[in-house]
Amino acid sequence: MGVHGLWQLLQAAGRPVSLETLDGKILAVDVSLWLHQTMKGMRDKDGNPLPNAHLYGLFSRICKLLFYRIKPVFVFDGGVPTLKKQTLVSLENMQDELQTEGDILRYEIGKQDRLATSITDQMNIEAQELLQLFGIPYIVSPMEAEAQCAFLDHSKLTHGSITDDSDIWLFGGERVYKNFFNQKRHVELRCLSRHELVNVALLCGSDYTEGIQGVGPVTALEIMAEFAGDKLDGLKRFRYFELSNVLSK
Repeated sequence: MGVHGLWQLLQAAGRPVSLETLDGKILAVDVSLWLHQTMKGMRDKDGNPLPNAHLYGLFSRICKLLFYRIKPVFVFDGGVPTLKKQTLVSLENMQDELQTEGDILRYEIGKQDRLATSITDQMNIEAQELLQLFGIPYIVSPMEAEAQCAFLDHSKLTHGSITDDSDIWLFGGERVYKNFFNQKRHVELRCLSRHELVNVALLCGSDYTEGIQGVGPVTALEIMAEFAGDKLDGLKRFRYFELSNVLSK
């Protein structure tokens, strides 16, 4: 899920690169998203995932990485943070209260549910066994995989991360490769600091925050420009300004 509208905001900051230029690079891979994508894409005529679809898809992608002599480190999800669980519960409650937005909420809840439950422990074990056969290292993250990927990147233990989850920027990721097996686009942050991205998440909403109703990424940037400040200082002044307006009315 990630931060609402963040990829759209960062689109202009990215640039395409060919896989040949990644020769010898050590890249952390958010494998949980890959497993989910392959299960979703490989289905029978009734719409059910094919047996061992997660292994077929993972095998194919491993081969492609090795063909281009990329050195992957696969990262598996650990537990789901309490705040994220609360977000799921909050979405369910909102669905009951706001019938007019039911379709949107069902979509968001369904997406979160698929990410959380469709990949079983057994599938993860089988994927890890496949990686062992290839001699490829993997890590089980204490919590979310994108957080561990960001840590490896920030610590200079890898040359970047392969993920489509925009939360990685908030965790401190610096070099992110998105749409790796689609349009081969390289998403590179150039204009916003990590603290500014956290502020965007607080204003727009994310897996951990509800955000402000009606505030999208463009409006968030306008607020941040008007109420500039270190870390959360600007948002605190914005909050004080809004409260003052409400009280004056």
